[in-house]
Order: sequence, then structure tokens, then C-alpha cells
Amino acid sequence: MSLPEPLPRDYELLSRSELRENLSAFIKNLLLANPDKLANLMYRHDVKQHLFQTALLMEDIDEQAMFMADLVIDRELQKVASRAAYKKEKEAKTKKPRLHE
Repeated sequence: MSLPEPLPRDYELLSRSELRENLSAFIKNLLLANPDKLANLMYRHDVKQHLFQTALLMEDIDEQAMFMADLVIDRELQKVASRAAYKKEKEAKTKKPRLHE
């Protein structure tokens, strides 16, 4: 049975631990059934390759899956923070200075 990839809304609606559980189950399934697809997904999520390789070296598949889930979650949170900082910076640059009367 193939587990579905968590949806973008899941990243917002679930607690970190719930998301981690769902994502690690999905990743474990890919580790067993389709490691190439897993590698592509890690690339798509912009997970650093050396961290992905570190996870693959772990002996226990559940550890691998949990570690990879953490990598994806952490990377997605970094991207959200980066976008927010960029948006704030962009808004600050576009604000026109007010003239004092």
C-alpha cells in the first residue's frame, strides 16, 4: 500500500509531532518501495545532500525515516522564514517616507 505524500496544508494544520509521524511513515514506505522517488523528493524539498546521505547510513529504517522527516520539516520552516524576511524587507523598501509638516 502506497502512502500519500503529506499535503502543503498538512504543514500548517498538524502539530510538528503529527506531521513528523505522517511524513516519516511516507518516507519509510519510499525507502522500502521507491528509493529513487525519495531521492527526488528530498531534492525537491531542497534537503542538503550530505544530510540525506547521513540519514541513509543509519542502521535502523525507522531512524532513517524520522531523521529525513525532520530534515524536510526543518527545511520547509527555513524557507517560510526566509520568504517572510524577504517580504518584510521588500515592504520596508517600498514604503515611501512621510514628509513632516
